[in-house]
Amino acid sequence: MYLQRQVDMSRSALDYCWSYRVKINTSNIFLMEQVFNVKSIVRFSMKNTVAIMILILVLIGGGLFSLSQMKMEKYPDAGIPYLNMNIVYPGASPEQVMRDIGTKLEQELENIEGVKKLYSGANPNVFWATIEFTTSVDMDDSERLVRDTVSKVKLPDSAGTPNISKEQIDADVYSFALHGGDKEQIQAFVQDSLLPAIRSVEGIERTRVNGISEGEIVIRVRPEALQLYQLTLVQVKSMIIANNVSVPIGDFNTGDQLLPIRVNERLSSIEDIKNIVLTLPNGNSALEGVQIVTLPLHEIAEINYEDKDPSITRMNDQPAVIVEVFAQGGEDAVKLVKDVKQQIDELTLPQDTQLELLVDRTKEIEQSVHTMLQEVLLGALAAVLVTLLFLRNIRSTLIAVISIPLSMFASFTVLNWLGYTLNIMTLSGIAVAIGRVVDDSIVVIENIFRRVGMSPESERNSLLVEQSTFEVSRAITSSTLTTVAVFLPLAFVPGIVGKFFVPLAYTVVISLLFSLLVAISVVPLMSRLFLLKLKHREPKVTKLQHMYLHTLKWALTHRLLTLSIAILLLAGSLTVVLSGQLGFNFIPTEKSYNYSVQVSTPLGSNVPYTNQVTKQVEDVLRQRPEIERIGTSVYNESSWISFSVNKNYADSERMSLELREQFSHITGAKNISLVGLGGIAGEQFMQLIVNGPNREAINQASTMMAEALQSVPGLADIRTTAEGEKPEIVVVFDHQKLAEKGLNPAMVAQGLHTMLEGNIVTQADVNDEPTDIVIQLQMEGEASLEMLSEQTVSNILGQPIAIKEIGKLEIIKNRVTIAHLDREEYVEVRATITDSNTGKVTLDAETTIGALPLPDGVTWNTVGASKEMNEGFMNMGIALIVSVLLIYIVLLLAFGEPLLPFVIILIVPFSVIGAVAGLYIVKEPVGMPAMIGLLMLNGIVVTNAIVLLERVRSNMLAGMHKQEALMEAGLTRLRPILMTAIATIGALFPLALSTAAGLVSRALAIVVIGGLTTSTLLTLVIVPVLFSLFKREQTGGTVAIENGKSE
Repeated sequence: MYLQRQVDMSRSALDYCWSYRVKINTSNIFLMEQVFNVKSIVRFSMKNTVAIMILILVLIGGGLFSLSQMKMEKYPDAGIPYLNMNIVYPGASPEQVMRDIGTKLEQELENIEGVKKLYSGANPNVFWATIEFTTSVDMDDSERLVRDTVSKVKLPDSAGTPNISKEQIDADVYSFALHGGDKEQIQAFVQDSLLPAIRSVEGIERTRVNGISEGEIVIRVRPEALQLYQLTLVQVKSMIIANNVSVPIGDFNTGDQLLPIRVNERLSSIEDIKNIVLTLPNGNSALEGVQIVTLPLHEIAEINYEDKDPSITRMNDQPAVIVEVFAQGGEDAVKLVKDVKQQIDELTLPQDTQLELLVDRTKEIEQSVHTMLQEVLLGALAAVLVTLLFLRNIRSTLIAVISIPLSMFASFTVLNWLGYTLNIMTLSGIAVAIGRVVDDSIVVIENIFRRVGMSPESERNSLLVEQSTFEVSRAITSSTLTTVAVFLPLAFVPGIVGKFFVPLAYTVVISLLFSLLVAISVVPLMSRLFLLKLKHREPKVTKLQHMYLHTLKWALTHRLLTLSIAILLLAGSLTVVLSGQLGFNFIPTEKSYNYSVQVSTPLGSNVPYTNQVTKQVEDVLRQRPEIERIGTSVYNESSWISFSVNKNYADSERMSLELREQFSHITGAKNISLVGLGGIAGEQFMQLIVNGPNREAINQASTMMAEALQSVPGLADIRTTAEGEKPEIVVVFDHQKLAEKGLNPAMVAQGLHTMLEGNIVTQADVNDEPTDIVIQLQMEGEASLEMLSEQTVSNILGQPIAIKEIGKLEIIKNRVTIAHLDREEYVEVRATITDSNTGKVTLDAETTIGALPLPDGVTWNTVGASKEMNEGFMNMGIALIVSVLLIYIVLLLAFGEPLLPFVIILIVPFSVIGAVAGLYIVKEPVGMPAMIGLLMLNGIVVTNAIVLLERVRSNMLAGMHKQEALMEAGLTRLRPILMTAIATIGALFPLALSTAAGLVSRALAIVVIGGLTTSTLLTLVIVPVLFSLFKREQTGGTVAIENGKSE
């Protein structure tokens, strides 16, 4: 009887309120209702059916068109605030590079506006710099500033052109290898046809080619032959030049013609060079009666056609040319690669040449986008099924869920207008919003459905639909605006985290605002058209309502015990988090299908040695059937191997562990590191910057730290940038003897350079291509300092002088690399984090390092994933606090009193219970997506509380006692609250079960599902308990009724 009396009271209260048009005092009118003018929107839509239908078609058409025009990319363009620069300085040592280039540029670069940190350094033959800017700067403007600054610095004449580029995620969108045919034909095809065709495609930043080396003709002159024939290298060089001329002489008049005369003796083949005739110095003129002595060049020298670059490039153990294509930031990678493929298809490959794909990131992009769209559709279907399950009326369900496609298409239109792309974050925003956008429509349609079903046919008209909409309009407006307000702090979160997740926030906000408009315009119109003919039904109390009312009555009777239980659950959840049982990471590591192996060999290693070590790594990779393609590039002291894994292979984590174990047994390598390629969600690294009073202390400390980190679980591929010192040979002159022999240091340097590296003498036209001719001395015997000291250089008289006659050779050690951070020397210690619990690994590593007895004056700090994680959590924590304050402000404006907003805010922390439980069940660490989920949960949780307390408030204004108002509100709002919660959970369920394509959003969905599950149950119980504790019994005087007018 009590339950039925509650139902009857519910109906009589409503009739009482609407028949006399109960009005709230003007101090309590919703500010949001004034802003949105809900009544005007509802009445306009009810009176203008055709206009609304046209607007619906425009929204759908605009959304479909925008969807077809939006660019695809895996991640949003976060505008990574880094610029990279390198300048080639041939023949220079690291010290010389820093002296001639580094010092000058460092002083200028650090003064550029917006520069946060300046990493710079030198290696043999090259200067490099990485400039970190504040996230507020425009990177295009910063790039221009850097280029302008560098152009004003006077660089050495022999220094190359500065190469400056922006840091990008997955910029290398496409790479492939050409192999199988004639090497020279492939190289000519790539240079003459392929590269020009690819570079003509709009949006390409640059291309990189491995495996192409220009040829040169090398003449190695035997020193003993020079001595035998009393020749010098300079004389041989002069005679080669004299035999390679093409010069006009003048004109000759034959009487009836004027003909030009030309000497055209161009060298066009190796045979031509071999047959150059040399004139010996002791030959006499024929006029003196002695025959001139001549000699062909090949009798004193070896002449060969060789590659300038000794590096090796191969594909699946076959010589190859590898081409990589890099896209400009913000470009449509899918369209760009499609255009590149089209250009390649229009070319004819050389005979027997095969083109084999290495990396095509657009496949991954398309798969990610299509998978996310599929999950969006599955989420929408789940929301539809949940709505149908509760309403059990197809018409009502279709009206309620119409907000899903309309909000989606409207969101696509606005996102396209704002310049956003289809990527994981925008589509995750759509997927997350699916369940929420239907909430407002569910609340409206459920109220209309209930009111129409309870009303006799004579009272079913447009006014009833309007009244039903008005009754909940305040609740859905305030709840939507609170959810929108929750995402405002995210727009101000600094760093890459903010930029990365802002598209998701904007997508959710846009979707929610449109869903509100749909709920107060389209839903009432559709309800008037299709729901007024429902069968009349008397309200009945269901079993679920019966159970809920008994639970609520018990909770209101045992308020302190109920609150104590909830608080204990909250404390337990916080304990799980703080004890580290969940773990922490920055962004979940996605499954990788493309990997890179870097092999480092000892200092001074040449290409053959490094190639020998690299082949051992390739042998290990070839033993695994899941590895499909292996591309390799080998250099003097390092090599790079890229390989792809079969898409059907599931356990990539186990594969990485096994490979690292096998790599550790390879001999001859200094370090072998394995990295999974996956953009911002790929492998994560721990990086330590070590500073100190001097180089020795820094190197000693970095070595100690690297050795100590070997024992930390979850770290692999530990290495430092402290390369040590590389041996080199220097000439120590006896300056007295040097002068006596007619030499100076410059002449000796030039002579030794010609001997060891060679000089370009001239160019031959080989196959109509200009080809350098290089001359050098051939080193005889086993290489040693003694042998080198026997070599000669020519003095000013052309006489050969042995090095040992003017000085001696010594081996010294010189630095291999110099690295500065803000002009202070540093060494970086770097390791790959292989454990998903990044926070624990980082903490263990820092604890281990903190216990080391480092040299005096040495300091260190973390950068990379660990630093980003700490800063991200701090900023997101601030955003969470600000979001709660914004919710309270919005609710304060909405209700016009501080008590109800305070009660609603108190329920927010309890959502942590389900969020932690969800993460614990699926073993998901707390990361940035989870923090975004908590942020979103703040807005969703208060929605149900608003819907419930707005009804309580109306009941008390209608004259009900506090407990009766709570019981009736709980009974009436039970179904819409459960419907909206379960619809949201159902819509997010596909995202929670997401594959690698949506792994970044998986934790977000789990947090919202878990938090919403418990917070919904707690809302229906804890909110009434809190309200009954803080709200005094109504004493009257709040409502004044006078035949439709309020006082």
